[in-house]
Amino acid sequence: MEMLDRLQRSGMPFGPSLIDRKTQRVGFFLGSKNEETFTFYLGRETESPPPYRYLGEGCAVVVPGPIPLFDDRYQWLRPPTHRPEANPPSPAALATVLVASAELLARIDRFGEQYPTPYSAVAALPDEVGR
Repeated sequence: MEMLDRLQRSGMPFGPSLIDRKTQRVGFFLGSKNEETFTFYLGRETESPPPYRYLGEGCAVVVPGPIPLFDDRYQWLRPPTHRPEANPPSPAALATVLVASAELLARIDRFGEQYPTPYSAVAALPDEVGR
């Protein structure tokens, strides 16, 4: 949630978002008719986008209730505050953050493979760097 707050303060246009705690999936809401725009910006960010599903007409989404409880499966990360409106920068911002987040997680996984223990990370430092 802190990341979404920081992104909002940075001026990046984000709408409502929620998390399904059981499946560990996050959902972002874009205005209608944004799929092509989102896909376009995602393609500009990377040639191999991270896996995602864009739900459209005929799909159903479970959303949290108006009064969330601590252990609810579905929780708002950023609840809707007003009726959704067209916001052209939203698909671009979401595509940018999706790609950056996927790359960060991949780097974290590679770090664990490269340095399986804290000692191995320190041992890999060059002698010039103070240990």
